[in-house]
Amino acid sequence: MNASFSTSSSRSSEPHNPFPASRLLLLFLALCGFFSLGNDRLPLIDRDEPRFAEASREMMQSGDWIVPTFNHAPRYDKPPLIYWMQVACYKTLGDNEFASRLPAAFCTALTAILLLLWGTRLADPRTGLRAALMYTLCLQVFVHGRAAVADPPMVLCVLAAAWTGWEWIQNPNRRVLGAAFWILLALGFLAKGPVAWIPIGMTGWAALQRRKSAQPVPSATAWLLGCAGMVGLVCLWGIPALRQTGGQFAAKGLGEHVVGRSLIAMEGHGAAGILGYLATLPFYFLTLFLSFAPWSFCLPAAFRSRKRIASPVAAFLTSGVVLTFAIFTLSRTKLPHYTLPAFPFLCLLLSLWWRKAMPAKRFRKIAWTTGILFAALPLIVFPLIPSLSVSESAVAAARPLLHQSTPVALVDYQEPSLIWGLRKAVRGFVEILSEADVERWMAQPGERLCILTTPAAQKIQGPWIRTPVEGFNFAKGRRVSLTLLKTAPAPKAP
Repeated sequence: MNASFSTSSSRSSEPHNPFPASRLLLLFLALCGFFSLGNDRLPLIDRDEPRFAEASREMMQSGDWIVPTFNHAPRYDKPPLIYWMQVACYKTLGDNEFASRLPAAFCTALTAILLLLWGTRLADPRTGLRAALMYTLCLQVFVHGRAAVADPPMVLCVLAAAWTGWEWIQNPNRRVLGAAFWILLALGFLAKGPVAWIPIGMTGWAALQRRKSAQPVPSATAWLLGCAGMVGLVCLWGIPALRQTGGQFAAKGLGEHVVGRSLIAMEGHGAAGILGYLATLPFYFLTLFLSFAPWSFCLPAAFRSRKRIASPVAAFLTSGVVLTFAIFTLSRTKLPHYTLPAFPFLCLLLSLWWRKAMPAKRFRKIAWTTGILFAALPLIVFPLIPSLSVSESAVAAARPLLHQSTPVALVDYQEPSLIWGLRKAVRGFVEILSEADVERWMAQPGERLCILTTPAAQKIQGPWIRTPVEGFNFAKGRRVSLTLLKTAPAPKAP
């Protein structure tokens, strides 16, 4: 056995994977159910969730699998994998909140299964189970494991590529491992772009360490061919996307949303100026204690006694954590969940440490307490949110006033959650108006609905039905009062 698996060298008689397929399937389904609790009752309140969900709906309606759109405008933010997955769920379950979040639950559950298997291979089944539970029961994964966003499939691909890459450099003659490594990296790119290529740095660094000790590693030719194959797979989608958008998918998707986020603070996520940038450098080291809670509070002790688990594989996992935090620490745009790709590596490292340094009883206590809390929260809190959301209240008030062909417009409240909700009731796209255009637009023939903030509505004069609604805008964290302006229905012919 390789020295990298020295933690299990005395257990050579044990199988690497003592979990039969039936048990893994049951565990996977249980985890999918855990991350789906309450999702049918929780509206898409964050801005990113309804953007992804609506773009997938429009992809399904248009049949265009290459370029996603949001409210009929091209959406260059992310590659298409998450949209493809959501469309597959829509075709089975309908275009609803539960279906839009199902890919996240699926990918998060599968990530936990991979941690179980890799941890078992590195040490023993208990270590693998701890790593899987740590990932399942940390705060950031609780949020993003049920969110209709691109992060869960990207994290799954990063973890799978990292494990495959590790096995490949240990067994360079097994070409199937190399092929799987590059294919997973291509899928990771299609999930969320270049951030999914972190395992290239991890695997390259580990290969250099092995070469220093005269151990065999994959050849330079294998790396070049693999990289070319990965780029080729991405190009199967990328070239049609570039042609269809006149190059805008690269200019916007990579230029603005990748390079731009690294150089400037976008959408208010980060601080302006050099002093603000320097002040935010510790951001991820501070937010980690909340994002990775409750396990984050064990990290200082684990770091102090890190020599207990010193090994090539521990160094490999640590390189993934360091690379992830370094990339996003240097980036100007910052959000707590950007470091999610490092969480599986942290879970494996912490689980290996726990095996040697901490009592099993303490782990069970933390896991049971957190698990009960994370299961109860969706069942108790999620059903209360729709009545608090101003977008949900507006959609509920608008639904009786609409039929599929009713033109709908928004003015100064243009939240994606409202667009997602309105397009459940109307076939056309939502128009965006300036305040000065409202009276002219409402005066056109036929039934029409316009939604705007109540202060703006008070400036508008006209013989229209006014329906006020109030609620909380969760995206901006403030209470909002809206008014629905509806033209009177046309009189029925005698």
